[in-house]
Amino acid sequence: MRMTCKRIFAQKKREVFKTVKTKGIAATTAAWQGAIGGVPAKYKAGVQAATNQNENAIASQPLYEARMAESIANKSRVKGLQRSSTAEWKQRASELGSARIGSGMTAAVSKYNKGVSEVITTIEATSIAERSADPMANVDGRVKPIVKALYDMKRR
Repeated sequence: MRMTCKRIFAQKKREVFKTVKTKGIAATTAAWQGAIGGVPAKYKAGVQAATNQNENAIASQPLYEARMAESIANKSRVKGLQRSSTAEWKQRASELGSARIGSGMTAAVSKYNKGVSEVITTIEATSIAERSADPMANVDGRVKPIVKALYDMKRR
């Protein structure tokens, strides 16, 4: 049987342009929902198995910088924000954030203590001028030395 060019092209076109079959949105979402119960334990096990997270993160700095530059150039943050709304953010922050913030703060007390200790120690070690009647002199002699000390602390 002899095939014409038109038939060969039509056959090739069918072979090249196939659709991808998936389980569909409902089945995929149901599988995701079904996995939620086991995720916390798997997440914790994965975290516990990590041995060099900081080293890997530091080593990947060039990739991070490249991806951030790409994101900035593509305006990815703006595009993401445009897909959301203040109302959506408020709803999720009110429902999820308010339920999580207390336990997160409780878990971070020792880290907060360490960080605020450095800030308070820096402030207490800073010499400032006596208070005067001149508000601008107070800013120069009392506020600016503290700002500079804290700025320098963060750059160490």
